[in-house]
Amino acid sequence: MKHYKRVITIIMLAACTSATVAVARKKGYKLNYDKRETVAEQKEEEMTKGSFMVASQCTDCNNGYTLQQVTFSGYDKPQQSSVETFFITNNTDRTLTGVNLYIDYRMPDGRQLTRRFFRLSCKVPPGETRTAEIPTWDKQRSFVYEKSQASSKHPGTPYSITFDPVAYYLQF
Repeated sequence: MKHYKRVITIIMLAACTSATVAVARKKGYKLNYDKRETVAEQKEEEMTKGSFMVASQCTDCNNGYTLQQVTFSGYDKPQQSSVETFFITNNTDRTLTGVNLYIDYRMPDGRQLTRRFFRLSCKVPPGETRTAEIPTWDKQRSFVYEKSQASSKHPGTPYSITFDPVAYYLQF
């Protein structure tokens, strides 16, 4: 009979949300919530929260913005480096909050080495440039960007890159 009364009490308390929270706090119970949000999902939300996406060359579709208004330059990856760096320039009138892009890596004769996709969260004010840093694809340190300084002991195989932006995010 005690168990039956306890079940009825719990059901009655669950009917009123504020009562459930108050009872949970009084008794020391914890409310369950979903902890499955990953770091990638958090970064995606940070990049897109309060922003709109520009993803084509159609100026009528993107409030007058085009993909060419965000540019990439100054790529560097010395042979022994574990990171690749480059500059992102925001040529719009709004703060840039993120970029989705492909980077295409090629041999000097044009053969593709690899192609990678990135979602970069950033804060680049209008008309300004910021540095971006990503982990390198060259885990064995056997390649060197064609415009970077090669190692004197072990000259690496040169490669070139191409940035292919897919979309960027601007703050409202």
